[in-house]
Amino acid sequence: MDAALARTLVEALQAEVNNGGFEQFFFNSAGDRTRETIEALSAIGAHHTASIVRRAAAKFPGGLPPEDHFARQRLLLDRVSPDSDAFSEEDAAFLEHREDLEALVSKYAG
Repeated sequence: MDAALARTLVEALQAEVNNGGFEQFFFNSAGDRTRETIEALSAIGAHHTASIVRRAAAKFPGGLPPEDHFARQRLLLDRVSPDSDAFSEEDAAFLEHREDLEALVSKYAG
């Protein structure tokens, strides 16, 4: 994966989840690229964080949220997290910051 794209995807994930959790990540346009975000995390060596994103994404039918923004929002609000609490475990795990994503991206871009 291109290092610049990996950086962009990882930064978008961090910004959304740190601000409003996975609910916000999936609701906003960053969620359009969930599959690519997981690939970017794996590419840079952030396997723990990739597993957290995979667990959150698996709550959607089919194991990944739709790339289509509006279809994903409808599923999120109607089926996946109607009470805005579906991702509490994943949010907590992500916010532990067990991996230094910035350092991993920088090393990958090397």
